[in-house]
Amino acid sequence: MPRSVASPKFPAAKRRDMQRHGYRPRQLYNRNPCSNYSGQGLLFPRIPDTQMGTINGFTSQGERMRMKFRALVYLPVLISLGFLTACSTKNSSNTGGTGALFVTTQGDSLITPYTIDLSTGKFTANGKAVATDSMPSAVVLSPKGDALFVANSVSNSITGYAVNSDGTLTAAGSTQTQGIDPVSMAMDSGGHLFVVNEGSATISIFTVSGTGLMGPALFSTVTATSGTDPSAVAITSNGKFLYITDKVGGTVTEYNVDASGDLSQPVSYSVGTTPAALIITALKNGSADTSNFLYVANFGSNNVSAFSVCDNQSTTCLTPDGALTPVAGSPFPAQPGPVAMALDPSSKFLYVVDEGSNLLSQYRVSTGTGVLTSISPGSIGTGTTPVWVAVRAGTTSVKSTGGTTNFVYVANSGSGTISIFSYDSTIGQLGQVVPPVSVACFQAQCGQPSTVATK
Repeated sequence: MPRSVASPKFPAAKRRDMQRHGYRPRQLYNRNPCSNYSGQGLLFPRIPDTQMGTINGFTSQGERMRMKFRALVYLPVLISLGFLTACSTKNSSNTGGTGALFVTTQGDSLITPYTIDLSTGKFTANGKAVATDSMPSAVVLSPKGDALFVANSVSNSITGYAVNSDGTLTAAGSTQTQGIDPVSMAMDSGGHLFVVNEGSATISIFTVSGTGLMGPALFSTVTATSGTDPSAVAITSNGKFLYITDKVGGTVTEYNVDASGDLSQPVSYSVGTTPAALIITALKNGSADTSNFLYVANFGSNNVSAFSVCDNQSTTCLTPDGALTPVAGSPFPAQPGPVAMALDPSSKFLYVVDEGSNLLSQYRVSTGTGVLTSISPGSIGTGTTPVWVAVRAGTTSVKSTGGTTNFVYVANSGSGTISIFSYDSTIGQLGQVVPPVSVACFQAQCGQPSTVATK
């Protein structure tokens, strides 16, 4: 408990004169300032202006008396402000560290590496931008994070890059997909890269060796689905089941994946209108995998379809076969134009980019049922035409909740910016770190960021 500050001492004659004018000494404070962050633990006297005028007007020593009195009154205030500052920082601790952010831009056909300050979420340029092929449209990191691949929709190619230990990139060559308009990619832990070619309704399947691609083997999606416009792909964390959405048919199709990466036994399920993206949780029961949930962003119907996935044995999945079961309450409402999604590293929160409304929607995932619950205020503003989103865990711990401060990055194609948001990993509610950050413009063409990836 801090010691009480004594009342100011004045000569007896002065005290009598002051008391005649109504001044009564009092204890300045006697309570722990850290007991209440609102400042209610502090006690300060309010001296009326008339009394201050009287005190200031004392005859021969008036000026010295005024300075001493002000010092005695204001010193505890300044000290208490220091205590409050200390209290406010005790709710978090930071271990520092850096991460990596990679941004593709379509206006100049580049991918640029940045360094993330994991205590603040802010990023700075890291080395030089590296060329992609024409119109980069999708990005994926290898499971180990040592290689990065970019799908280029106009040149129908995949460009590969080595991710160096300092977060910079080294170009490793370009490979044709043998399909038309590659728009989405997924990679499994067995070294297979799956590329959805929207224009030709095919999947290119590559075998990955470092940054090199062997193949591809082409697989048609037309015979397996009711539509001809595949739009997105995702694979379960165990690599056994792969899912592809189709814009025209309004479906998501499940495939079995064998050890060589071949696809078989397609089964289709209905979703909303114009599905644009899908994502699968990676939940754990202790150290063991458990059954997961799949979410589809439906651009045309402005909602998110949710399914439970029978991918790991559990009480609800006795024989894992990749089958999908709609989650109660699905589909869940979204803002206009949901087009991309990202999950928190723990799979407890889902963030959905709403291109048509320049918003980022936020949901809590029920890890038992897959139900989505909107986190107040439901959504937060981005830049213009947001098209991609990625999440990165931070290093600042939040003592009051036991969580950490994590970060969300959104590529805003229309405004040429990256939005940065933070959230407590136990709560999920987004807050903006800084206004959207502009990415570089080259040769009078703004970057038009199209994807972001974090490491």
